[in-house]
Amino acid sequence: MSLDFAAYWLLAARIFVLLALLYATSTATKTTATTKVINATTNATFTYKTATTSSTPKSTVSVTSVPTSLKSTAFSASSSDDRFFSSTGVTTNKTKSTTKTTASTLTTTSKRRKRSRREKRSSGFTNEWAAQIPGGLKIARRVARSHGYAIKHEISPLPDHYVLTRLRSPSRFRRSTEHITKRLSNDDRILWFEQQQIRKRAKRSSEVLQLYRKDAFSDTLWSEEWYLRNPRSLKDADLLVLPCWAQNITGNGIVVTVLDDGIEWMHDDLRKNYDPKASVDLNDNDEDPRPRYDPSNENKHGTRCAGEIAMTANNNICGVGIAFNSKIGGVRMLDGPITDSLEARALGFNHKYIDIYSASWGPLDNGMTLDGPGTLSRKAMELSIKEGRDGKGVLYVWASGNGGNRDNCNCDGYASSIYTISISSITSTMMKPWYVEYCASTMASTFSGGLTLSEGKVVTADLHNECTDQHSGTSASAPMAAGIFALLLESNSNLTWRDVQHLITWTSNPLGMNQNPGWIQNAGGFWVNPSFGFGLLNAMELINAARPTKWKTVPKQHICKTPTTESNKKLEDGGEVNILVSSDRCENSSNEVMYLEHIQVVMNIDHTHRGDLEIWVISPSGTRTNLLQKRPKDSSSEGFKNWSFMSVQTWGEDPLGTWKLIVKDTELFPNSSGIVKNVTFVFYGTSEAPDHVIRAGGQRLYPTDMIPIRPTSSDEFLKLSTAELNSILNTPTRISGTEYAPTYSAKVRTKLESARYKYLLRQLKEKEAEQERKWQRQRDRQLRKWKNQYDRYSYY
Repeated sequence: MSLDFAAYWLLAARIFVLLALLYATSTATKTTATTKVINATTNATFTYKTATTSSTPKSTVSVTSVPTSLKSTAFSASSSDDRFFSSTGVTTNKTKSTTKTTASTLTTTSKRRKRSRREKRSSGFTNEWAAQIPGGLKIARRVARSHGYAIKHEISPLPDHYVLTRLRSPSRFRRSTEHITKRLSNDDRILWFEQQQIRKRAKRSSEVLQLYRKDAFSDTLWSEEWYLRNPRSLKDADLLVLPCWAQNITGNGIVVTVLDDGIEWMHDDLRKNYDPKASVDLNDNDEDPRPRYDPSNENKHGTRCAGEIAMTANNNICGVGIAFNSKIGGVRMLDGPITDSLEARALGFNHKYIDIYSASWGPLDNGMTLDGPGTLSRKAMELSIKEGRDGKGVLYVWASGNGGNRDNCNCDGYASSIYTISISSITSTMMKPWYVEYCASTMASTFSGGLTLSEGKVVTADLHNECTDQHSGTSASAPMAAGIFALLLESNSNLTWRDVQHLITWTSNPLGMNQNPGWIQNAGGFWVNPSFGFGLLNAMELINAARPTKWKTVPKQHICKTPTTESNKKLEDGGEVNILVSSDRCENSSNEVMYLEHIQVVMNIDHTHRGDLEIWVISPSGTRTNLLQKRPKDSSSEGFKNWSFMSVQTWGEDPLGTWKLIVKDTELFPNSSGIVKNVTFVFYGTSEAPDHVIRAGGQRLYPTDMIPIRPTSSDEFLKLSTAELNSILNTPTRISGTEYAPTYSAKVRTKLESARYKYLLRQLKEKEAEQERKWQRQRDRQLRKWKNQYDRYSYY
């Protein structure tokens, strides 16, 4: 009897342990919670995706917008799979668990453990292989099965490309599993394959005069959209969007998709323009791009970017989007592990339907990363350029990066691609923001916020049906440009992707920002700056120049490559390597390039400290371009392996002649050395000048305020003093395309730039001294105030 009793309790204990394990598993999954709150004004009901604590699909919560009377209500947050309304204080009611926790109850130790787990999940190789297997899905499945793999999904839009998963293998590997994939390389049915690696990506972050009025629109934050209304005294600080609206050009019929962490499409200011055909969730593999909600609201980025483009006008909510009648979609892709195949699916998603892709993300802006699109992503971009918009090519609008003066977006293969339009930022005071990167591939700039309160930020939609006026960084500038390009494509739908880039160089406005250092005029007549590209985007000028009766499609793109120059020159610590490359511009061939667009310098360099390097290129016409400046945080010894540096700063020049490449060790890291192994120049352009250039007399004409008087010869120029150079720099004149052809030597250009920097440096020092005195006075006043308060209450 006692044995039976003991066996009974042993059995009961086992059942109890089993039930406990089942309960723990069930509580790890997400529960569905519903809460309805009736909005006093709109009564609009919509659905949110909830935050997750596991890898299971997102559950939904049916919610309406919150009335103002509830916003001050105080209550505690529920458990980790509840959705939080950080700005309103509203949380959902949990149905399967009553345990209450808040973000603040997490201990420092638990946070560190979670962070460590996240970092491990966000690095290494996955149990996924991308492969190209011709013959269709059936054959691909048969081939995959013969090697112990299963087809997970096709990589749209690339034909015969699939993602394979290996059966009975872990989901993550610390390093590449070459021993596992060796069999794939021996199979002739597989043309190409690559194990997928987790990639780190960071979010970067009536009449015309009547339209400029504060009450022109009923939207609550319209008066705060300074970058559209231009209420300031700076006459050139204007995107000139409102004159386009006055002509009823508002983005109608254009589809824009934001590649990001999702968009809150049921937001009252986005819902009207939302386009489900331009939307997908690649993180959870469904059609709904709504973001995942959590207490920190980290996934607000995509919604903010979408709001800039397509917020509805005159609906008493938030602000007005630049293309407020365009269609907006979202691709949710940044809220999970990112691989080359996932990026390719995003970049090629519905590419025959979508007109513009806006991307405000890229490799980490930490000053030490060298990364870009993988093989599949490059293929997807090339396919979308070839097939998108009925063969005219989609537009990829890219944020240039927020790494500041310690980074360079030529180390970002997305921002420096010839297929992307890299957009930088300028503040409301027309000065360079602290986060803008120095980069030869930058094409243009739009407005964004700066460091001080006086430098306004951007108004847009925010999570939880809210609004914000705190959007900033180049993350805000790229969607602003995407909205302007939507207006442009509405005005002329026949423009190709290269037409748009030519129009940017032809109409962007450098005036107002020419007090910033770095401006040069190249031999093609274009003023360009590595921080701002060709200047501030000008919507009205873009549309005027692109009118169908006026604009002629630019000639066919030619690609001319120089033979690879094998140098194998040793680069000593503090030394310099000069390489001369001769170009015949592929003359008398089908690839002849006489009018330059982009240049790529493809290099192989071994070096003990990559961040030590500065790279310059000087064109046959004397234009000096900085391809890379030193990066103090980049101590990598990997060097540059077949890396392509891109520049638009020689746009409009003739590549014929000798190009000079300078690779310099800056002694940033002691005892560094390396070898410059080889270099190849790739010239993109046309065999003749485009029609708009010929009609203008050979080069672009600028307003008088931009162009200084030029001496008649280099010798005369070199004799001038710094004071005389400053006088020349500040004396306006107008020069036509036929009167001036820049022939100054590198020596002359160096002296001109030196004079300009000295002059600007003195101005900046004076401004800084005045600002310092102002801050000192403010601090003294505050200290006196605190002292008086202390004296008053020190007796209690």
